[in-house]
Amino acid sequence: MKDIIIAYPSKDAALQLRSLLEGEGFHVSFICATGSSVLRIAHNLREGIVVCASILSDMGAGALAENLPAGFDVVALSKNGREEYMGNLINMPLPIHKDEFLQTVSILVSTRSAFTQRNKDDNEIISNAKLVLMNSGDISESQAHKYLQKESMRTGKKLVDLAKEIINDFTE
Repeated sequence: MKDIIIAYPSKDAALQLRSLLEGEGFHVSFICATGSSVLRIAHNLREGIVVCASILSDMGAGALAENLPAGFDVVALSKNGREEYMGNLINMPLPIHKDEFLQTVSILVSTRSAFTQRNKDDNEIISNAKLVLMNSGDISESQAHKYLQKESMRTGKKLVDLAKEIINDFTE
């Protein structure tokens, strides 16, 4: 199972997140308050998930995501943000929707690194499938990505395989 690292400036918030995750059967390996602590820990691990505030005392979630080794995904919780997917970074707005948050963590824990392990061809296929969904359903890119993730989890198919099916269905 992938290691889960919680990085939050507020100890109480970090403990609440740990309680929520562990209550759903996930194992939180580390809790820390700074991005530099996360980076130190992550360099000793093979893969994992970082759940963090969008802004830590020493860096933002975007900088953290860029500096993590391959195999790590970041779920950043933002007070004034909206849901976005960028590379190995998923931004989720606060207050968190418990079920969506847990489902996102579940997807990331149960799959090979959802973002960082894809090759260029797979990324292109997934991007094309998102375009198909966006054009056919009048939805945003983040909504299309969320749909792909949820369908992947529901059907047990890899994201790229599901994307290929959507493209094939559209071109028939």
